Amino acid sequence: MRRFITMELPPEPIINDKCVRKRLKQSLCDSCSKVCPVGAITFGHLDVKIDNERCFQCGNCLFTCPVDAIENIAPHERTYQDNYLVVNHDEPLASTEELLVWHRQYHIRGMKIAQPLVDKWLPVLANLNLQLKTLQEPIWQLMITEPTDIDSGRRFMLFRQKLDEKPLNKSQVRTGLNARKQLYPEDSWFQIQLDKESCILCSACAKVCDEGAIELENNIFTLDEKRCTGCMNCEVVCFPKSIHVKERVAKNNEPILYHYYDAHCEKCRLAFLSWKPDATLCPICIQHKKQGWL
Repeated sequence: MRRFITMELPPEPIINDKCVRKRLKQSLCDSCSKVCPVGAITFGHLDVKIDNERCFQCGNCLFTCPVDAIENIAPHERTYQDNYLVVNHDEPLASTEELLVWHRQYHIRGMKIAQPLVDKWLPVLANLNLQLKTLQEPIWQLMITEPTDIDSGRRFMLFRQKLDEKPLNKSQVRTGLNARKQLYPEDSWFQIQLDKESCILCSACAKVCDEGAIELENNIFTLDEKRCTGCMNCEVVCFPKSIHVKERVAKNNEPILYHYYDAHCEKCRLAFLSWKPDATLCPICIQHKKQGWL
C-alpha cells in the first residue's frame, strides 16, 4: 500500500487592508516598491499586489512600510558575534533600514565580512554610516575575514562538530517603521513642509494622520516629525497642496508649532480658522470675491 506525505506550503506574501494604497484612491506611498530589488510589488486602483513568481522574500519592504501592512514575510535571520554582524556566505543583502534596527536592538557596531563578499556589502555599509553620522551615533567598523573552508567529506559532514571559543548567535530584528521610531524616539526620518501662505487650515491633513504627526488643537498647529512614517496621506488630502513630506534624517527633532486664530466670516456667517487675528472672510468667500461673485 502506498503512503503519500502531504506537505502544506507556507502562505504567500500579501499586503493587507492596512495599506494606505488600499484606503486612499490617490495615495502617493510607494515605500515598499522603491526598495524591492526585483520589482515584485505593483499598484492598481485601491490595490497592491506582490508577484510571488518574482519575490524571493528579502524582507526589505518590511522595514519601510509605514503601516506594517505586509504579511507572511519574515526578516532574514542573521549571524552576529561580539557586536559584529558576521557574513561568511552569500546571503540576502540587508537594507540600510534593517541595519539601523540592528544598531539599536542588538547594539551592533560593525561587520565581519568574508573577502569575496566585501564589494557587495560596501555600498550599504557606507550609506548606513552616513545616516549614523547624522544621528550622532557610532559608525560601524569593517573587518575583512578569510572565507570559511567547507569540508564536504561525508564523514565530516555527519560526525564532525565545529567548536568555537565563542559560538555565533543567530537572530532577527523587529520590522516596521514604528519599531524603528521606538528605537530612535528622539530622531525623525521625514520632513514635513507646510506652506502657510496657501494653507486654509481645513484640518484634513490632521484627520488622516494615524500617527498624530499633525495636530490642530487649542489654536496650535503642530508638526511632530518624530511621529511621521512617510505615508504621505496628508499630501493626498490637502486641497491647496500646502503640505509636503520628504525623506530626511534628523537628530533630536523638536515639534514645529504654528499659532492660528478662531474667526467668523462676515459674509457667510460661518466660523473658520485663520492665520491672522483680524480675518473677516473665510477661504471660500475669499475665492468667491476673487471670481467676482461677492
